[in-house]
Amino acid sequence: MTDYLQFGQNLTTTHPESRTMYGILDGQRIWIKQICPPKARIWHALQKILAAALRQPILRCTVSPGGPDALAREAERLITFKARGFHVPDVLARNEQMLILSDAGPQLREWLDKNKDAHARKDVLQEATRALARVHKAGMTHGRPYVRDMTWDGTRIGFLDLEEDPVRVMPLPCGQARDIWLFLGSAARFARVPDNKYIYEETLIRDLWAEYARHTDQQVIRALEKFVHFLNPLRGWLESDFMWRHIGNDARQSVFITGCLYKALNHQD
Repeated sequence: MTDYLQFGQNLTTTHPESRTMYGILDGQRIWIKQICPPKARIWHALQKILAAALRQPILRCTVSPGGPDALAREAERLITFKARGFHVPDVLARNEQMLILSDAGPQLREWLDKNKDAHARKDVLQEATRALARVHKAGMTHGRPYVRDMTWDGTRIGFLDLEEDPVRVMPLPCGQARDIWLFLGSAARFARVPDNKYIYEETLIRDLWAEYARHTDQQVIRALEKFVHFLNPLRGWLESDFMWRHIGNDARQSVFITGCLYKALNHQD
């Protein structure tokens, strides 16, 4: 029987500073995730207070608590996803210090970055949208569904890094609305006009949302609508010429997809 924990121990000894690493064992790529300290910071505590004050459960903090419990929770979520038919890494072994996982295939973001065919990118993003919708139909959330936390092997979408579990701190519809908002924000990277980080085309996000909306239920749409209406006044300020050029790419993408969703949810052209 393969001793995955011994393999992991040998690898982490040579790379003690790395939280996630991989090695080749019996011709297969094996991933090791080491224990990490709690990720919560002072602003996460402030986020919790803000969410309560504003009565916006979707804003509640979902950051990983770190420590052995975080590894155990992620392992349990991976096992649950696998049991329900989703493509995720196999949990090969774990202890209180590390989680040993199989390789689930190439990272989706890397594939999208390398592929310059906009139509091919859109087709795969549509497939990722449907895969996330299936997770939601199964009564679950991803927690952090950025395209870098998904895989694409040319046939199927997979999911990585199930560290955050929104339903521990918010109702399921809010967690799922948060998922699709984060996913679309990540996908907005591929809606930018080539060679201009300040200009986005709405078609891709509009079509991805329409695909998701066909597979979700009204509770999720209502939760997302409430959140987008809450964010919309801030969007107007951040879209001003000065702010738009001084906020970061991630913030611009979030503002952009919030505008797209606001129009879609209010049936605006």
